[in-house]
Amino acid sequence: MPSLTVLDPVAPGLNFASVFGYPQSTAIRCAGLIFCSGMVAVNAATGEREHGTVTSETHRILQNLKILLEGNGSGLHRVVQVHALIYSRLEYDVLNRVYKQYFTHEPPTRMVRQVVIESGFKVQLDVVAAC
Repeated sequence: MPSLTVLDPVAPGLNFASVFGYPQSTAIRCAGLIFCSGMVAVNAATGEREHGTVTSETHRILQNLKILLEGNGSGLHRVVQVHALIYSRLEYDVLNRVYKQYFTHEPPTRMVRQVVIESGFKVQLDVVAAC
């Protein structure tokens, strides 16, 4: 069985277990991959929620994922899979416009679903990245 390593959330606001009391790790390394928990738009320094538009929330989440991955020896360029949750399928093209700014070359596999996201957020992303 491969070993599991709970990764440092790097920025204090990204430690959802301590900021919000959620029973989860921000990210885990296993078998050469980093699995990141679902992330919503929060201030990386404080954990303060940053509700906004699909555009602003997606930018914030991807910036936070960049901080998290780079702080643990990976990066957005090493993301292999993305699960995207959006509050309305009507916002799909808006999500794609922001997404393309971060994944410009050989984008990762992806799944997008319309759901009700906790705390009134419009977007939630989780990713798997190579180490």
